[in-house]
Amino acid sequence: MSFVSTDTKADVVRNYGTIASKYYGYNVSVLDLRNPTRSNENNMLHLVNKYMDVYLKDKNDLSAKAKAEKYAKITAKTIISIGGADSSAMGQNAFFYDAAEGLLASLILLIAEFGEKNERHIVSVFKLIQDLLKPIESGGKQKPKNGFKVLMEKLPDEHKAKWLAGSALHSADQAMMSIMSTALSRLNSFIDSEMEQILCFGTAIDAERFCSEKSAIFIILPEEDQSKYFMVSLLIQQLYREILVIADENG
Repeated sequence: MSFVSTDTKADVVRNYGTIASKYYGYNVSVLDLRNPTRSNENNMLHLVNKYMDVYLKDKNDLSAKAKAEKYAKITAKTIISIGGADSSAMGQNAFFYDAAEGLLASLILLIAEFGEKNERHIVSVFKLIQDLLKPIESGGKQKPKNGFKVLMEKLPDEHKAKWLAGSALHSADQAMMSIMSTALSRLNSFIDSEMEQILCFGTAIDAERFCSEKSAIFIILPEEDQSKYFMVSLLIQQLYREILVIADENG
């Protein structure tokens, strides 16, 4: 059976990781938040990228496209709900969190579809939102346009990224800026040169492999560094939500 272990001292992985791999045939992945430069990698957009690539090779494969969209929504939901936040508990701000979730899912899909191979990760989404916050001059006496709206206008009407961003797209400019700021504030947590070593490259074990092969994920959490706590919550929530999707698909 596959398992995830959280480990504050790194003793668990030292004592059992090699045994699990050498004698029991487990795929072992160590996400070391104490020493990120020595950690295995975990690109949060891996499954979105994987199925987007399948779809781009065969535009008739709607199943792959649907999976890319589904995993983009899971990733966006996980990021927006960092720290246990839930839109039902947000009161008057619920709209901004729901809209920020749609906006994030939309941009994750666009990064997966149009991004360069080495740019398809969560930090690129952060950079893209920063770029889109700058108004774009439209020439003449017209006031500058919101960058996100300009980007969405370039997409065909039936593009799912446009649909996912619907509530943000049809908001007044001031509300739109608040939605983008909400998404940006959630992504701020990822801007750390060490964390980027884990988040911006490959993936040692993804949810599909975790479900189909014996896999062990050891998450080393430095208990003295509270700024890393959100990352453990994020990794486990995303893995859990993706596993539920895989379980549904397999009855």
